[in-house]
This record gives sequence, C-alpha cells and structure tokens, in this order.
Amino acid sequence: MIKEWIRKGKKQICCVGAGFMLFGLAVYGEKNDSVSRGILERDGYGGDSKTYELLVEGISDEPLPLSIELGPLQYEQEEARNIFDQLFCRLPSLILGENESLTQVTTDLNLVTLFDDTGVRALWQSRNPEILDSYGHVTSEEIDREGEPVTLLVVLTDGIYRKEGELELVVYPPFQSKEDMAAADFQKEIYRLDAEHRTERHMVLPGEYKGRPIRYQNGAGSEYWLLPVLGIVLAVLFYGQEKAQEGRRQKKRSQLLLLDYGDVVYQLMVYTGAGLTVGKSWERMVENYERGRKKGSRRLRPAYEEMAVALNDMRCGIPEGKAINEFGRRCKLQPYMKLSSLLEQNRKTGTKNLHELLEQEMTQAWEEQKHTAKRLGEEAGTKLLVPLFLMLLVVMVIVMVPALMAVS
Repeated sequence: MIKEWIRKGKKQICCVGAGFMLFGLAVYGEKNDSVSRGILERDGYGGDSKTYELLVEGISDEPLPLSIELGPLQYEQEEARNIFDQLFCRLPSLILGENESLTQVTTDLNLVTLFDDTGVRALWQSRNPEILDSYGHVTSEEIDREGEPVTLLVVLTDGIYRKEGELELVVYPPFQSKEDMAAADFQKEIYRLDAEHRTERHMVLPGEYKGRPIRYQNGAGSEYWLLPVLGIVLAVLFYGQEKAQEGRRQKKRSQLLLLDYGDVVYQLMVYTGAGLTVGKSWERMVENYERGRKKGSRRLRPAYEEMAVALNDMRCGIPEGKAINEFGRRCKLQPYMKLSSLLEQNRKTGTKNLHELLEQEMTQAWEEQKHTAKRLGEEAGTKLLVPLFLMLLVVMVIVMVPALMAVS
C-alpha cells in the first residue's frame, strides 16, 4: 500500500523534497556568507556609504537588530598622492574637447568633474572668467587674434586628501575664413559710423572701403518671386476648376438626356402611329418644346435642344438621315445612337415595323429611366450623410463639454 501511495504521489514528494533542499541550501549559504562571518564590504573609491541591516546575537539575552553604515573605500595618503600625480598628467588630454591643444583653444573645453576609474573628483575655477568660465565655456566674443592667456585652477580630491594645481592655456577666437574676417572688420566700421551719427535720422553707408567700391543689396531679399509662382499655381487651379466644372456639366447633361429618352421615344411612337412621317413627327416635337419654353412651362432640356439643331439642319438642306445620325453623335449616349440608327434604317426600308420597334425601345427606356432615378436618389442620400454626421458631432460636443467641465 505504501508503494502504491508513493507511486501515485511521486510529483508531490519531489516538490516537498525540493522545497526542503532549497531551504537547507539557503540556511547554509546565510551562515557562510561574509556578513554572517562578520565581514562587511565597502563601496569602491569615490562611491557612497553602504547600510547593512543586521541581527546581532550575544550582546543581550535576545538578538538585537542593528543598522551599520559603512563608508566607501579610501586611499592611503601615499596612494592618493600617486593617483593625483597620474591624473594631473592626463588632464590636458582629457579636457581638450574639440581643440588641438591647450595652447590653441578655440572652442569649449570638456572639464571633467569625476574620474570613474579612480573615484576622484575635480573642482575647476577660472582666473579669467571673462574669457573662459569655470565650466569650460568660451564666454568672450572679442578675443584678440594673437590669443588670450587663461589660467585654470583645479583641485583633485578623493574626499579626504586633495591636491591643487594650475593649467595654463591660450584662447583664440574661433577659426574664421578671410571672408568672415573681412565681414567682421567692416561690421566694426559700421558700428563706429553708427556711434558717430546717433543724432542724425539717417545714416549713409560708406561708398568705398579700403579703396574698393561698395555696393549694397537688401540682405533680407524680396519675396516678389512668389508672385509669378502664385500666378502659375492659380492658373493650374483655375484650369482644374474649369475641367471639374466641365465634367460636372457633361455629367448633368448625360443624366438629363437619359431622363428624357423615354419621353422622346414615346412621342415619336405616338406621332408616327398617328400617320406622320419621322420628319413631321420630329418637327412637331420641336415646335411643342419651343412653345413650352416661350410660355415658361418647360425648362431647358438637352435632348430637345439637340433635336432643334437637327431640325434646323434639315431645313437648311441637309438630308434627314444625316441630320438624325448627327443628332445621335452629338448626344454621345448609346440609347440615342441606337434610336438614330433605328430611324435611319426604317427610313430606308419603310415604316412598316417602326411602331413595334419604338414600343420595345420605349419599354426599355422607361426601365432604364427608373434605374437612373433610383441611382440619383441613392447619391443624394449619400451626400446627406455628411451634414448628418456634422450635426451629430455638434450634438456630442454640446453634451460632453458641460459634463467634462462639471467633472473638472
């Protein structure tokens, strides 16, 4: 039974055993670590103090908790002196920054304040802060081209011992090209003239300098060159606007032509069915349209306008078939081209089946007109979504802003 229990509980036994084993190793490690053996480790040179929380037994009947603060490692006096001497030898190369040497300083120095490898700190002080400050920044803009001597005082300390020293360096103005130097000299001349003519409203710039004639231009430059660029941009925009408007006009014209197609076919079917020829039917339709336009009962419709043009062509002597074919081409829509071909074909072969053909065409035209009207309604509904969303956004702002202000 014990074997059966062990077989079923192998995992549990392993877990319990591992727990006791780790506990034993931890206790053994704690008893044999440096603190348990009474050995505390300091932080390195230039480091911070370390605090140890200990439980001390033997000084009382009960173990007492103690907090022991241990200072960082310190150099012996001779050792500190050697470290300081080594650092003084390295200082000129450590603080150069982008300069070539301490006798040719033209940019800011990199005054190191902590040497991580030794833990020694450096304190800097400039004896000529009007030229170079204690942070190594070149502060003067009027430095003699022959160089300005500067003395830097440095103090090295490890917290106990210290050593002072000085570094001599020469600061020169930043490198300038001949053009820069000529501009600086001329600028000084302008400053001198400005000081002499402070009582006058206008100052006349010199016409020559060092024997050479001087010409002046507005250094800020003019922005007039933007005008032709603006003109080109506007021309492109207007061209694009005209193309867009032309496209919208063509689209609207095509929509009106499609909407009128069923009506045109229906009238042709009625008039030809009443015994009129295609030409007479065409003429009657145009006259009715123009009469309605004069009375103001009809709007401008592209289909009937194109029919009026075709009627004028017929009256000017152009053959009826050719005028009707040109009517279909000007409409630029497949239904009208089909209608003009149908009329031309029946004009050549007779009007025997014209009524039936027009009736079939009218049925298709009304179906197409219904689809067109439905599509236009869907497009109008889509366009209405934008103002609806804007109204929703306004309502949300009206509701949320007072609520947020009340919470804040």
